[in-house]
Amino acid sequence: MQEKKPRRGIQSVEVAFRILNALQKSQQAMALKDIAPLAELTTSAANNYLVSLVRIGLAAADEKPGFYRLGPAALSLGVSAIQQIDGFEVVRREVTILRDTTRRSAAVTTWTDDGPISLFKQDGDQRGAFEFRTGLIPMLTTAAGKIYAARMPSNLTTPLIEQQWGAAFGGKPDVCKFREDASRELKRKGFTAIVRSDLAGYVSLAAPVLDWNGDLRFTLSLAGTRASMQTEPTSAQVKSLLASASRATRALGGKAENGD
Repeated sequence: MQEKKPRRGIQSVEVAFRILNALQKSQQAMALKDIAPLAELTTSAANNYLVSLVRIGLAAADEKPGFYRLGPAALSLGVSAIQQIDGFEVVRREVTILRDTTRRSAAVTTWTDDGPISLFKQDGDQRGAFEFRTGLIPMLTTAAGKIYAARMPSNLTTPLIEQQWGAAFGGKPDVCKFREDASRELKRKGFTAIVRSDLAGYVSLAAPVLDWNGDLRFTLSLAGTRASMQTEPTSAQVKSLLASASRATRALGGKAENGD
């Protein structure tokens, strides 16, 4: 079969996007002489495009002569795009991708007033004790729970940690240490892990999905056994998990923290 020819488009629209793309990557107004090479244009051509972009509000002239930034119309488009995003559909697709890529159980969780809850899961090749469950999940004995302990406000997580401490660890709850350890692990690796030392050898990994405000919206998780799951950052399973979390974060307008 012959490949379909690329559909014709409007080249000037694509060129204008290159200018907007350059502006959106900068945290401050940019000089025309810096915008032009990023958009692969001469200074004169970039100036002509910017005149039109300013006129329709997608760009704005800065107070400093010769400098430009994104305009109010660009902000309106961004807000509308965010409002149209179905966050759950984004992460649901990533769960399926994770399961198909790793052949391990995968799930997505989010935060509720009652604590972290698993919304959707796909079973891996290993069944039984290594499957995820939908519904509320523990804070202390799941990798996803550790992320919420690390990222959510302490007034929301402390009661749950204290409530579950006895069954999980016994003794007096050390909420601050648990939260600090989880935060340190997440910051250092970009994900959290639970590795049980009992005969079951249960292992779970989780990575955060952030929104445009940098807030935690979801977590993506993998589960398996010590024999089937590698927790090293260089392992294929960890890389797949981080890649899925990074794609979902970008789809929600956020910035991935693991450098992907």
